[in-house]
Amino acid sequence: MENNRLKSIEDSLANGGKDAVMAVLEQIREIGVPKLLPALVKVYKSCGDDDVKMAVFKLLCDASQPGLVDVMAETIAAESDANVKQMLVTSCWYSKIDYLPRLELFIDLVFDAPFELAFEAFTVVENRQGSISDERRTELISYIENRLAETSSANESLAESLSEIVKNYDK
Repeated sequence: MENNRLKSIEDSLANGGKDAVMAVLEQIREIGVPKLLPALVKVYKSCGDDDVKMAVFKLLCDASQPGLVDVMAETIAAESDANVKQMLVTSCWYSKIDYLPRLELFIDLVFDAPFELAFEAFTVVENRQGSISDERRTELISYIENRLAETSSANESLAESLSEIVKNYDK
């Protein structure tokens, strides 16, 4: 049953007009984003309508399913379109989801991505909330310090701030 519903939603996203897509986006709010993230990214990429793009972005910003962390991280890592990648990362820092288990992805973007995307990724790291174990804090600080020499010059000031941010996370 659920597979049929997901397939129907994917078909409506791929083939529907603006009104149909907007209605389907509301349905997705009810059933959750993780299983439909690839279809949402396709709509965002292929649609020329700014209202639809904004609705997809807002849906991702409002998503709160914990299962989204891994799917979103994998989608960001695999995405080649810089604009789509930036939209996805921006939605991560707007959302209330804790990306602590996949924070290395955002740290890597701070080191390697063009400045605007690096800044969005930096914001995800900077604005994360919730507690962190001493072990995880130590892992992240070590990860950051091992990467500092690889930083692009445009992102150097952002990268240098990461260790201090992680050190100040709540316990």
